[in-house]
Amino acid sequence: MTSTVQRAISEHVVQRTSKGQRTADRLLDTAELLFAQKGYEATALRDIAAAANIQQPGLYKHFESKDALYRQVLQRALQPLADEMEATISRSPREASFRTLSDKLIDVLAQHPNVSMLLIRSILSPPSDRDEIGMAWVERLMDYGRRITRAAEVEPPAEDLILQIVAIFNMMFGYFWAAPLSRGLAGIDPLSPAMIERQKALLSRFIATIEQDQPDGKATAGASPE
Repeated sequence: MTSTVQRAISEHVVQRTSKGQRTADRLLDTAELLFAQKGYEATALRDIAAAANIQQPGLYKHFESKDALYRQVLQRALQPLADEMEATISRSPREASFRTLSDKLIDVLAQHPNVSMLLIRSILSPPSDRDEIGMAWVERLMDYGRRITRAAEVEPPAEDLILQIVAIFNMMFGYFWAAPLSRGLAGIDPLSPAMIERQKALLSRFIATIEQDQPDGKATAGASPE
């Protein structure tokens, strides 16, 4: 009898946890979309709760504030990106390259395509209304870009390095925030598996060109010889 009761309690806890996690995930998905569409300041918690089909007090069971929700939206989407970049830095110089990493980064971003727009909004936010949370992630990712280049043991002049990292990030993040433009101009679904693979190939060729076009004429680590 005792084991039956314990099993029933255990199953109830699992179901409750599962339901709570599903609700939290739905709130995160909804918040990610609305923050991307309207911006942080213009998005109210009541809007997120309504779009997620829950009462606003229920939202506070999962996130204590709009800041906390926004932080978790970015954390959920971008921490896997940071983890992949950190892992690349720890590899040998031959493997520490954006080229060996780009496919994984595209796959991560494809899971949360709206986050690219969040970061663009952060970058474009005026100084008087600076998005400190989003910009902290932008600066963190830029720092990873610098560290990956150093780990490859080939570093271009400082001004070229920044331009190269910005160009690579623009091709990764820009592909997703410009998805509506691709749909409108070409009538394609840029988030389809086939188009994601095409973008990976294009990005790989772009990075290879950058890596091989260094001032000393040498290809960087990870670049394929001609």
